Amino acid sequence: SRICARAWYGGYRLTGKYYRGDRAMRESGFDTTFRFGAFSGSATDYASVGLNSLLYRYALDLSAFARRLGNPAAARHWAAAAAARKRAINKYLWNSRLGLYTDYDFVTRKRSYYMFITTFYPLWAGAASKAQARAVRDNLPLFERKGGLQTSDFASGAQWDAPFGWAPTNWLAVRGLDAYGYGSAARRIARKFMATVDRGFARDGTIREKYNMDTGSAHVEITYGYKQNMTGFGWTNG
Repeated sequence: SRICARAWYGGYRLTGKYYRGDRAMRESGFDTTFRFGAFSGSATDYASVGLNSLLYRYALDLSAFARRLGNPAAARHWAAAAAARKRAINKYLWNSRLGLYTDYDFVTRKRSYYMFITTFYPLWAGAASKAQARAVRDNLPLFERKGGLQTSDFASGAQWDAPFGWAPTNWLAVRGLDAYGYGSAARRIARKFMATVDRGFARDGTIREKYNMDTGSAHVEITYGYKQNMTGFGWTNG
C-alpha cells in the first residue's frame, strides 16, 4: 500500500518478533485483529482465552475417550490435565474488574483489557463458575447488536473486530450461554444472527463468511487485512 511504501522509505522496518506474532495470529484463525497489539504483532506474548478453552475441552474429551476404551491411566492423565488448565484459566484469564475472560500477557504479567468474543469460550467449555457465567452474561451489551454478537468492542478496521460478527464465535457464545441456563439470551442472539444471514441470502442469494452486526447485513467495509466477504463459506453454511 502507499502507507507501507512511505513507511519503508521513511526507514521503518517490521521486526522479527512482529512477523512471529503475525504468523501466530493468523494460525489462530483470528486474522486480523488488534487484540494482541497493533495488527496483533505481539500475539506470541499472550495466553489466549480461546486457545486455552479449546485445550481444556480437548483434555476432557480425551479423558472420556480413554475411559470408553478401557484405559483408566490415560483417562486419569487427561482429567488431571483438564483440571490444571481450568485452574489456570480462572487464575490468569478471569478479569474480575471487567467481569469477562480476557487474554493474559505473560511477558508483562498483566491481563488484557481488550474485550473480545472469546470471553464466551470458557462457558462453552464448562470452565466458568456460575458467578463468572452470570458476569459474562451481564456484559452482553458490549457485544450484542442488531445482527448478533460483534467480535470485539473496538472498531480497528480489521475483520475480526467491531462491528463484524462470525458464525462460529456466535455459535460458541450461544451454546455457552445456554449451558449455564441463559437460554432466553442464547435464543435471542441465535435468532438475530440467523435473521442476518437470511436477509443477506434474500438480497443476493449468497451466504457470506462474515457480517456487519451493527446493520445486520453482509455489507462490510474492511480497512486492514482481508477486504473481501467470501461467499459460500463453510462455517456459515453449517
